[in-house]
Amino acid sequence: MTLRPMTAALPMAPRRFPVIGHMPALILGSPWDVTESWLREGGGDVVRFSLLGDPWIVTKDLEMIRHIMVRNPANYLKDPSSIGVFRDILGSGLLSSDGELWRRHRAILGKAFRIDALRDVPDITRRALDRLFVRWDAVAASGAPVDVGEAFRNLTLEVIAEATLGMDPDESDAVLPRLYVPLVAECNKRAWRPYRSHVPSPARRRYRRSLRALNAFLLDKITTRRRERASGGDPERKTDMLDMLLDGFASLPPSGALDELLCDELKTMLFAGHDTSSAMLTWTLHALSGRAELWAKVREEADAILPGGALPDYEGLKSLTYAQACLKEALRLYNIVPVVTRLVDKDDVAGGHELAAGTKVMLHLQAVHLDPRHWPDPTRFDPERFLSGGGVGYRWLPFITGPRSCVGQHFSLLEAKIVVALLGQRYDFEPLPGNSDDRHRFHAPISPRAPIRMRLRRRDEAVSPT
Repeated sequence: MTLRPMTAALPMAPRRFPVIGHMPALILGSPWDVTESWLREGGGDVVRFSLLGDPWIVTKDLEMIRHIMVRNPANYLKDPSSIGVFRDILGSGLLSSDGELWRRHRAILGKAFRIDALRDVPDITRRALDRLFVRWDAVAASGAPVDVGEAFRNLTLEVIAEATLGMDPDESDAVLPRLYVPLVAECNKRAWRPYRSHVPSPARRRYRRSLRALNAFLLDKITTRRRERASGGDPERKTDMLDMLLDGFASLPPSGALDELLCDELKTMLFAGHDTSSAMLTWTLHALSGRAELWAKVREEADAILPGGALPDYEGLKSLTYAQACLKEALRLYNIVPVVTRLVDKDDVAGGHELAAGTKVMLHLQAVHLDPRHWPDPTRFDPERFLSGGGVGYRWLPFITGPRSCVGQHFSLLEAKIVVALLGQRYDFEPLPGNSDDRHRFHAPISPRAPIRMRLRRRDEAVSPT
């Protein structure tokens, strides 16, 4: 079957220029909001646009999304340009790989994030929270505000570092914010100012130093762990995800190339395991702030399931349904991963539309999540949407779906609902007037444009740090 490069019947997005196509509109505005407006104002679910000569389709059509993600995902490759400047951090890890390499890594990481591997997450999360409680109790007593985004970045880094590498919080706090966080910040700057990758500058030199230091740190962790395992190791040490990675690649002889692959997976775990979780927590507290009736429901549930702040077993934590509903609604409303892009490998038909090989497809998750056909009054924060008992199908896709769905989604939600429940049980939160729904134009995952700052007050029934 011979397909046209693009379906002529599809509407073209407005403000197209020769050669550069729609680049000015995407650069001058938030690209996620601009492309969503094309869909909304065009009155349809699929719109075409061009970017430096490349044909693109942006869609919120649920049938097309289902076909691409679930029915024929092998034909829709990861768009290399979407990885772009994050290649240094992701390397050949799960988020950036395709084909046989991706299938092998997915199988190994699927085991690392299996349910029995998540049973240590509550205790790890609690230890990180107890450290946060010490700091926040002092701040609450002083009356000073806290930047919740910064606090959650450090907390989620501590959690993923212990779960992945067995790092204690002191080591995590001393190493990862210094090496890892600046790398992510620079990558976000380079995404829309690519010249920063090539023009000599102090920022470029700092980036290279941090990348070398992070790689060396993780490679040393791999070498040390392999040596410990070969000598019998410490029988008292709990198995972490690095152990599971080493087990998964045990059939391959140790080599520098293998260690680089392991290093890429560790960097991917750190990136996906803290950035998304910290953004989700930040937006959730922002959405709950000033909503006493919603916080009351969080606390009522927490007091019933976590009496005195004590964590139940893994099965008992499944009952934190309202805290989890708050997180899911924040993911829907604030869309920290607003789009997913794919490259059509072979001619295909998706959702009744012909797609030619080489076409790039933007699956617009944000447009789906804010579509009033799927979510009545879509700009209202309402956790009850996720408590009705009905399924959400393809209307809710923050972790996408199908074989490429986020392997760490259960880890992230488990950690985050414990955090929300215990924070709500311990503190009252007073948002500062400057807090805003405004999102950063380009950062991925999408974070607030300005810090979300709050004052804390210890609640009388809150428990002391354990």
